[in-house]
Amino acid sequence: MHWYWILGWIPSILAILGNGFVIYLICTRRRLKTNPNRFMLSLALADFGVGACFFPAHFICNLHQSNCNRSIADDIAVLMIYSSTTSLCAMTIDRYVAIVRPLTYTTLMTRRRAECLIAFSWLVPFVSYFVPAFCTTLLGCSLNFNITVVIWTSMFEFTPCVLLLLLTVKIIKTARKHCRHFAKLDNQLRYNAPYHKGHRTVSSARVIATVVAIFIACYALEVYSSLCHFTKVCEATDDLVRVVFFLVVTNSAANPIAYALFKRDIKKEIRNTFRLRGKSTDVTRV
Repeated sequence: MHWYWILGWIPSILAILGNGFVIYLICTRRRLKTNPNRFMLSLALADFGVGACFFPAHFICNLHQSNCNRSIADDIAVLMIYSSTTSLCAMTIDRYVAIVRPLTYTTLMTRRRAECLIAFSWLVPFVSYFVPAFCTTLLGCSLNFNITVVIWTSMFEFTPCVLLLLLTVKIIKTARKHCRHFAKLDNQLRYNAPYHKGHRTVSSARVIATVVAIFIACYALEVYSSLCHFTKVCEATDDLVRVVFFLVVTNSAANPIAYALFKRDIKKEIRNTFRLRGKSTDVTRV
């Protein structure tokens, strides 16, 4: 059996378990029902869908090659992948506003606007990709495949990578500036509150920087593969395509780890969850 069919289950299972746990925490903990976590919930839902739909469908079809039509499964999986990309863009825009415009964040990013932005991040891939692809698969709609692939690749690969890179660089620069400012105030006034605020800014920037860095690292080969397909300068071999698929799922599996390591409210709820379970286990044993 090819290495792909063995190793592919690892990030898929991690994506399902990790994002499922994040979804559970945000939906069940009242303290986590904030605008930033709503964007994170949207990304976790998309990443959960990537882990649940992408590799398992390919694996099942590989076992039943003679009577397996995986077109619809591929359409759903790609919808989840593109929704993950647009959800990450929405989350990054939210953190950009929060860090670059902190004094007006609550005015600019209200709950209603946050929900509209999240809905838009799901609507764009659904309308621009899934509806045409679904129509082609089931209803036999006629589409120029070469043109649509260029449009989809530009919308959900090239443009997000550039946008996320530019926004993240600005976020990191602003967060460092805030950190130096609050540290200076803390030294002058010998008071902890300014440092505390600065730490929040740095923590928020660290989460976005980590998630975006993982995204760009995993999707760099995808962009290269697309360039090979469009320009014919290089060859998109089957092994290259499999590596691209593996990295796409790995991206979805790595995001919950970044939340657990760097996002303070998520980290706190994880500790509380396991601490309570540990106490309940001790009580049961007694």
